[in-house]
Amino acid sequence: MNKAEIQLLHNSIQAEAIEAMQKFSEANSVWRCAHEKAPNELPPQEETEKLASLHHDFMTALTLLAVLEKPMPRNSTRERLLILSYEMFKSTCPNTFERFGCEDILKSVATLLDSIPTPEMLTAGSIDKSVYMIAKAAQCLPKIPIVPKEKTPTAAAVTVAKDKGKEVNINVELHAAFAPIVPRLTVFDLSVMQAAASIYASGSKTFSTNQLYRVLTGADAHTKITSKATLEAVRKSLDTLQATLITIDAEQQAALGKYKRYDWNETTFKGYLLPMTKIETAYYSGNQLTAKCDCWRIIDTPPLLAYSKTIKQVATIPQKVKRLPKGVSATVNNICIRDTLLYYIHLNRGKGAKLNYSTLFEAAGADTSNRDTCYKMRKVTRVLLKYWQEIGFITDQTDVIESKRSNAIYIS
Repeated sequence: MNKAEIQLLHNSIQAEAIEAMQKFSEANSVWRCAHEKAPNELPPQEETEKLASLHHDFMTALTLLAVLEKPMPRNSTRERLLILSYEMFKSTCPNTFERFGCEDILKSVATLLDSIPTPEMLTAGSIDKSVYMIAKAAQCLPKIPIVPKEKTPTAAAVTVAKDKGKEVNINVELHAAFAPIVPRLTVFDLSVMQAAASIYASGSKTFSTNQLYRVLTGADAHTKITSKATLEAVRKSLDTLQATLITIDAEQQAALGKYKRYDWNETTFKGYLLPMTKIETAYYSGNQLTAKCDCWRIIDTPPLLAYSKTIKQVATIPQKVKRLPKGVSATVNNICIRDTLLYYIHLNRGKGAKLNYSTLFEAAGADTSNRDTCYKMRKVTRVLLKYWQEIGFITDQTDVIESKRSNAIYIS
């Protein structure tokens, strides 16, 4: 491991330790309150097990951090770091070690290390598969205003089903944690959030803005960044997503017959759209600083991803599907059109879909007032669909001719 990797590991684990300590402190307060209310009774087993598990996570991060803060030999490896952490954990936390066992301790330390990519992955890495949240709660977010920090948020009702003729709703709130902030999310913000969730789902929790750009555009590792404007839009979007709180109240949905069979550990999903913290890291040539890196550490499961997984509305997409083919540049507009198309395709899997161009462009948040822009967007749509047909992602796509012109496209 070189200096850059050690610094990246240290800063990532430090962020993890801070979050783990906070979670443990909150759970400890709940446990103590339960004990104080009934001092002659044992607190609920569920709370006791949760407390022990959180203490284990906290001590894992703290032990790794302690090892990293000691002088590291030049030839140190992550495998050596794993062994040193294991030995320190065993000597400093014997009770926790005995409770969870050596295999579990090794696994937890290894998982934490694996969640941090190498500096090379940060600059040139990508992933094999992306996750795509197709829940209505995700697609409706750009229509819901973000309530300023100083105001009380009001929930927007999103209809997710019907039961005996009555609408079944979930309530969704968006609230600014800081000020100032944008009034609403955009479709591009959703695309950035999907890309960050994909990195998180791949097992990595630390990522760079450059790496997220590659995941967002479907680029291969080491592919050159072709749009500085889109990269800057990614940075701004990340700032918005990590500063916006979401609350999803799905109590009605959880009580509905077809959803009851799902594993509802909770019916309210709350937190930052992207619960993450910025970390500092850099690249070195020997001991000489060569460049700084724009990095983030995701410290918890994004609430929308947790909700979408609960209701089984997360699609897995091979990264090659998200790749922008020749003829489609990596602009914000084109990424939004691609992701809106993907949503409609997954929504109508096995049934086929007739999609009006006007509906597609409106859903993508594109400006349709300029005829030249509309022509270019239609061309982009056809190139994307042709590419997906070539790689076997869709079966066919045909223009639907109405009033002597193509106003819609049929996708099967």
